[in-house]
Amino acid sequence: MNTALMECFDTLIIGGGPVGLFGAYYAGLRDMTVRLVDRRQELGGQITAIYPEKWVYDIPGIPAIRGKELYQNLCAQIEPYHPLISLNDEVTLIRKNRNHIITVETKSGHIYYTKTVILCLGMGAHIPRKLPIENIEEFEGKGIHYGIANLETFRNKKVIVVGGGDSALDLALTIADVCKDLHLLHRSDRFTAHEETTKKIYYSNAEIRTFSEIMRLEGTEHITHALVRDTKTNNIQKLEVDEIIVAVGLLFNLEVVKTWGIEMEENCIKVDDYRQTSLHGIYAAGDIATYPGKMKLIGTGAAEVIQAVHHAKSYIQEKFPFL
Repeated sequence: MNTALMECFDTLIIGGGPVGLFGAYYAGLRDMTVRLVDRRQELGGQITAIYPEKWVYDIPGIPAIRGKELYQNLCAQIEPYHPLISLNDEVTLIRKNRNHIITVETKSGHIYYTKTVILCLGMGAHIPRKLPIENIEEFEGKGIHYGIANLETFRNKKVIVVGGGDSALDLALTIADVCKDLHLLHRSDRFTAHEETTKKIYYSNAEIRTFSEIMRLEGTEHITHALVRDTKTNNIQKLEVDEIIVAVGLLFNLEVVKTWGIEMEENCIKVDDYRQTSLHGIYAAGDIATYPGKMKLIGTGAAEVIQAVHHAKSYIQEKFPFL
């Protein structure tokens, strides 16, 4: 007999971002055995990969917390339950046999067996969207950033933040009191960030430039100037700059997910009121999940993963009374 079959988890959570980590905690609280699998070399998802210094505002009972501190708290929260964690382990195949046991295979060759799966994929493998500037790649690592890894990088510097959504404005507010001079550039005059965040950026000392886009970057070993075009007048101005943060969205790759036979809607996984996907025993929570009235917030994802774990527990009791 293959002894690996003896290790069958109650649930296997794919994705180690905030929602996946909270799911591991709640599953532990429900006395479920858990394996957490993530394709990256560290847990935390976007809050450790891109936004460790960004403020998070949608956690109940916590007025504001930096991404890296939220990650530390989540790790401390799951620690008493000792979930098994597999990093740098990308899931390539999910299939279920006629006895409802789910097999999960990874690119590295690992095979896991589980009674349920909870997909906490965020929006899949993410790559920061780049600006359509001819020479931008020359300055990646030389002044171009796609997040804030260390506040000290921007201390007393002249900084441009590009974007008009929550990420851009949150990042701008994160460094507003640290940098020497701050410009926020947006191609429109309509910000898609939360109303309160938009108010805060206008109350800050940042110079807000709407209908503006960067045309070209200048410098040798590091960025020194950005040529900025007014999209209404076509006037071009040269701005002196030390660092530029680009926050114009992420590109996502969900091609592997689409091969698992799970019903999707555009680039999200459809779930029912139990947060179950079209495949029984497989659930989804967080940004990857969609249903009528969905809001993509960490707080929303935390509620969804609680629902997913709760209903996964009921599913296990029904399908596996002797296992």
